[in-house]
Amino acid sequence: MTARLEAVDQQMVRIIQSLNSTPARDAALYHLKTGGHRMRARLALASTADWDRHDDAVLAAAACELLHNASLIHDDISDGDGYRRGHPTVRALHGDDVALCAGDLMMAASFDTASRLSDSRHASELTRSMAHCAARVIGGQSTELALGNKAGLPGFREYLDITRSKTAPLIEVAIGAGQSASPNTVRSVSEGIGLAYQILDDLDDLTGFDNPMAEQSRLHAYHAWRHHQLRGPQAVAVDSSRVHARCLRHVQAALGRADHLAEEFSAPLRDGVRELILRLHHKSQRIQPSSHSSNGE
Repeated sequence: MTARLEAVDQQMVRIIQSLNSTPARDAALYHLKTGGHRMRARLALASTADWDRHDDAVLAAAACELLHNASLIHDDISDGDGYRRGHPTVRALHGDDVALCAGDLMMAASFDTASRLSDSRHASELTRSMAHCAARVIGGQSTELALGNKAGLPGFREYLDITRSKTAPLIEVAIGAGQSASPNTVRSVSEGIGLAYQILDDLDDLTGFDNPMAEQSRLHAYHAWRHHQLRGPQAVAVDSSRVHARCLRHVQAALGRADHLAEEFSAPLRDGVRELILRLHHKSQRIQPSSHSSNGE
């Protein structure tokens, strides 16, 4: 797997380097060199393990990773983030405008990469899936940004829908790249993983919050913290540690569902999905509910 992941990295760099020399291209190359887990590449390689053309599998994985990384550059603009993966973000180095262009350029390159698959059926299916999944991510992100941190909270069902739409589709496109399992199973597994990932990411956002209960107005309207509190009269008795614990129980339940459904996948992909689920389980265990307790414990 290591050699094939290196081939995916090299393929992405070659594709971006082949474009006209512009500030957007240079910014995109910088972003790629900051690294990352390459989770979607791993999943796509496992999903396409039975393809006859290994070069096509590498191209499919590169297409999925390019699309994901384009979304990260755009996310950093929306969130105003200065660092990612321990390095300055593209927006921090080049400004929001060039970063926007770099994300757009990488997204365009992702579709071009998918179109290069030698098997025309695989190329068409992957390109279509990427387009549909990207549209869902954009829709979910725009809904969150439009509401911002306004006082009125969406309902819990809407919170779940938007949270899954922001994260799950780009996992789904990788898992489904070459998988013969039912589309419903692919989507359900991706939604379980995506929801768990987003809740854990939201809990990471609380670093530096002495009292999340008192400071939650700083959190956006779809933040996990705000939707795992009891509403109404019961909410008064719930402290920060119990809200945090409720978030973690939701993570475990979502991962449990994904793990159960992954049984339908063939061995290489099933193992890859379960490796990711295990990694998220471990991350959730490192997050202690008492770390944000309102009583300072």
